[in-house]
Amino acid sequence: MRNWIQRHPLIALFGLIYLFGWIILIPSALDSQGWLPFRLPGAFSTLAGWAPGLAAIIVTAATGGRAAVKELFRRFLIMRVSPVWYVVALFGMAGAMLAGVGLFTLSGGTAVIPAASGPASSVAIVFVVTVLLGVVLNTEEIAWRGVALPRLQAAYGALGASLILAVPEGFLHLPLFLQKDVAFFQNVGVPAFMLFSFALTVLYTWIFNNTRGSLLIVTLLHASQNAWANLLSDDQAAPFYWTVGLLVAVAIAVVAVFGSARLVRGPVAALSPT
Repeated sequence: MRNWIQRHPLIALFGLIYLFGWIILIPSALDSQGWLPFRLPGAFSTLAGWAPGLAAIIVTAATGGRAAVKELFRRFLIMRVSPVWYVVALFGMAGAMLAGVGLFTLSGGTAVIPAASGPASSVAIVFVVTVLLGVVLNTEEIAWRGVALPRLQAAYGALGASLILAVPEGFLHLPLFLQKDVAFFQNVGVPAFMLFSFALTVLYTWIFNNTRGSLLIVTLLHASQNAWANLLSDDQAAPFYWTVGLLVAVAIAVVAVFGSARLVRGPVAALSPT
């Protein structure tokens, strides 16, 4: 098995992510529909967040041993980057979501922002707690950006790698579209969510490459993305569609300005596969 993983690291990575993730997400979806003869614990679905990290560790250990695993996690210690990237990571998605809500409202729609009904202090506490939980419970970035992206970039460049990676990254969430108690996915539909995934994956690559491959920054971005979705979205499809359109426009602009090969101006740190 180790020899096979060494020959096919990306196939192994994606296969293990889906195996570990869908073992949890599919039963959770069936349980929400009342199709299981028993009830699952309420927090059962959160275990799926550890699937990508577990897959990343297995593949990295098989291809590079303990030293490679240490090097992978050392990317969380890349903290000395421009403060601009921390602002982008923590508040960029809030700007995109609020802009989407604003455009939807200007077009005649009515949207409710959940965070608007509470005091700013409560919103800040919820945001911080949700981000911290996201950092601990969601290990997607270890796999997608930490292991898969450097390998794909070496072969296809930054843009090509991003577009390829968007497919398994987006499809991993398919069981959530059957999750009865998660209205967002049912409302927006698979096509819009996949377009969202393509735009975001390009932007994640841009941020990852411009922060010397910092897993800390992209993990904060992912955690804040989920936190702002809870605080700023009422699960309507239309505001989300506006946000997706904006993110696609930003992704196209990033490619035009920074170039499709690296999405970085000037020298870029070597992102060798671990």
